[in-house]
Amino acid sequence: MAGQTPPATVTRMYASIRDQLASEINAGVYPPGALLPSIREIMQRWDVSTTTARRVLDELTASGYARKEGTRGHISTGGGGAQAQQAPPAGEYEQSRKAPPPAGVPGRLTIRPAHTIPAGGDVSADAVGTPALDVRAERPSADVALALRAADPSRPVIVRRRLLSATDGTPVELRVSYLPAELAEGTPIAQAQAIPEAWPAALATYLGRQVHVASSHVTARHPNQEEAAALALASDAAVLVREDIHEDQHGIPVDYTRTVWPGDSTRLAIST
Repeated sequence: MAGQTPPATVTRMYASIRDQLASEINAGVYPPGALLPSIREIMQRWDVSTTTARRVLDELTASGYARKEGTRGHISTGGGGAQAQQAPPAGEYEQSRKAPPPAGVPGRLTIRPAHTIPAGGDVSADAVGTPALDVRAERPSADVALALRAADPSRPVIVRRRLLSATDGTPVELRVSYLPAELAEGTPIAQAQAIPEAWPAALATYLGRQVHVASSHVTARHPNQEEAAALALASDAAVLVREDIHEDQHGIPVDYTRTVWPGDSTRLAIST
């Protein structure tokens, strides 16, 4: 019938929104206990119907990414499937709700604050608000297991995701750190709490070892799904990526960290 959206288009639309929100949950944009966008907010952000928005939230709930909590709405559990975490009690994270990242609207430019940072540093804490943190144990990907020289690639590692946003809520830096569980468990690094020290100093402090950067390199590429969702970027955007491997005094890897910035607004300053 003329004027109606084809069923296949509707299916692709709700599935795309569901997958994007799931990626944002995995990336820590909506940490465990945070409120997810409401039906009305999904309708406004993606310009979809009430039925589509409700189906998105129902699918996230069914797959373990969210749970319905009375009149508060849908609450992030932090991840789907068997890795879903138990969200904190109602009210505990009432202040942790984050505004959704800027929508990728064709023809509309997202204005991001420009940052010039040291090649080995991060965006200044003075230029951003409170970081969104997500910390959990996960099975490492092949590249992470290789970087950490894991004897057993199936053994989970501690993954610490930190998303920095400018004062207007625009995401500007995603840092994901991977550490052997036997080193990080029982330390503040394995907890979802802010660590004010520079990352290498924090590793030395909390792991109780002398730590140095064994390798560091910067590349420019397109973001992967997690990075695009966290930084509110299109899949064909450019990002700058720095990959650091930290080792202890015996040459044993203790951390592999990947830091990602939007390529159009970040400049790395090379010291001479």
